[in-house]
Amino acid sequence: MDWIIGGTKDSRDFIENILKLKKNIIVTTISEYGKKLLEKYEINVIVKSMKKEEMQEFIEKNKIKRIFDFSHPYAVNVSKNAIEIAKINYIEYFRFNRKTYNYKECIEFNEIEKLVRFTSTLEGNILNTLGSNSVEKFGNLKNLENIYFRILPTKLSIEKVENIGVLPKKIIGIQGPFTKEFNSFIYKNYSIKYLITKESGDIGGEKEKIETALENKIKVLVLTKPVINYPWGTDDMEIILEKFKENIGDENEKTF
Repeated sequence: MDWIIGGTKDSRDFIENILKLKKNIIVTTISEYGKKLLEKYEINVIVKSMKKEEMQEFIEKNKIKRIFDFSHPYAVNVSKNAIEIAKINYIEYFRFNRKTYNYKECIEFNEIEKLVRFTSTLEGNILNTLGSNSVEKFGNLKNLENIYFRILPTKLSIEKVENIGVLPKKIIGIQGPFTKEFNSFIYKNYSIKYLITKESGDIGGEKEKIETALENKIKVLVLTKPVINYPWGTDDMEIILEKFKENIGDENEKTF
């Protein structure tokens, strides 16, 4: 059995490419929303956020032979635990990394705490596009009323933002990625002076978001990707697809 750590657009692209090759796969996501996006595929999808011990049980129960990690670039613990578990169990581990860009005009932060402290010193409207998982870190800022949060329009995401005292008028619930034209409209409509974002790659609309901000004279604060020593990694979908095709053997005959 091959385990695909999914929940991202990258993982869905990968799955679309391998369905005709092999059905003996199992996919995990950390949210029901991630599972819903996979409903059109006839595959086994499990919604579960696993700690290292739970990953071990999962591997033993499902007789996992290979791991294909398509988790979000900032889901550090997921990747680190998967790498360690793969090593312990002598399982092959393959990681897909999103291509990212370097912009000299941006202000980079390698820790969210440093970014938050810097944000607290800013004047003017700020657009936070880091997602709902980090909103609580901005809850005590004296300039919280100047921050707009662009998040997924899900009940859980909106509740997280509301729980730190953000008013509905400061919540932009919408799913990206967006075109440069749409980003420009958002920036101008809310008189944005600063953009907070992360290295989400092409899939996350990073290029369009940052380039549009810079064109509109908006200062960009970037939370850089965590540095992880992956035993194997690529940002080329064709390369990881070739890895998947290796040693399939008689596995194609096995189905759920």
